[in-house]
Amino acid sequence: MLKTLAEAGGPAEILYQAKPHIGTDRLRSAVTNLRRRIEAMGGSFYFNHKLTDLIVKDGVLQALLIEKKDGGQGPEQWELPARSLILAPGHSARDTFSMLAKRGLPMEAKAFSIGVRIEHSQELIDKSQYGAFAGHWALSPADYKLSCHLPWGRSVYSFCMCPGGQVVAAASEERGVVTNGMSNYRRDSGRANSALLVGGGPEDFPEPGPLGGVAFQRKYEGLAWLAAKKSYRAPAETVASFLGRQAGDLPETAALTGCSYRPGVTPARLKEFLPDFAVRALAEALPLFERQIRGFADPEAVMIGVESRSSSPVRIVRDAAFESPDVCGLFPAGEGAGYAGGIMSAAVDGIRCGQALLKKEEALVHG
Repeated sequence: MLKTLAEAGGPAEILYQAKPHIGTDRLRSAVTNLRRRIEAMGGSFYFNHKLTDLIVKDGVLQALLIEKKDGGQGPEQWELPARSLILAPGHSARDTFSMLAKRGLPMEAKAFSIGVRIEHSQELIDKSQYGAFAGHWALSPADYKLSCHLPWGRSVYSFCMCPGGQVVAAASEERGVVTNGMSNYRRDSGRANSALLVGGGPEDFPEPGPLGGVAFQRKYEGLAWLAAKKSYRAPAETVASFLGRQAGDLPETAALTGCSYRPGVTPARLKEFLPDFAVRALAEALPLFERQIRGFADPEAVMIGVESRSSSPVRIVRDAAFESPDVCGLFPAGEGAGYAGGIMSAAVDGIRCGQALLKKEEALVHG
């Protein structure tokens, strides 16, 4: 998989790095090159099209119902014959999850995490991790990986740490605010950010059923939008404010205005847009993480919310052959299907599903 990405324009060093880093800027062109390679081999891409239903007869996939946006003239629907489908919807494809649930496809709510993006100066992280060697030309911007298990059962951990990166907007629906993080190849923004997450599960969801996690996400993404005064700025609080529990309105400090998130942040308290268990867990975890990385609980560090898309809130059930037990020919794959947690693992899962599909096709051909 790494060789394929390198051949498509990813940095050659990903073939030997312990922590391969492509960079969002390099990844964009690599994905375009992969698409062109697939097209050269006979594949087709349908932009501005959406899968709206599966056509199934006697438990066997027959076709896909596709909706095409037609230049403002209204959607156009058509059928695409298909006896096999690798369904890789991505972890925010809520319309697809709803369609599958209405069809009665076996799905289950899956545990995932919620929290914030925490942002520091990269210089602070470098000094903590490299000590006297911080700033040396041969050293790349430092990263970190933190975790703790609290006595009352919750776990807190860092995820998707982005050295020299930026906090980015990632909402996929109106009236919701979602944060994520990225780094370009050079990692030269001068800022370091990471998701700081608290584990949750179906017992925390506001409603039962396979889409309970989606309802949980929507609830707190909506609260983040309200905390940001119904804008698509992100609600944020400094560590000093969060741990100090200062009374009154929060000021627009230099730490907040200097945050990398665009279009900017709005001062707000974490308790306005996070569940109580997450607020408590983060407050207890920050002093513990300070012992591991000096300055992690720096008063000027900014906590930006809400980080709610760490992984898929659902799992689309499949059997040992990677196929849905209810729809012959349907192969749920990747992060959205609940079987991966990032670019690397999603790509590997896609390879495994492709191999399973080929194995099935070979068995059909050879009787």
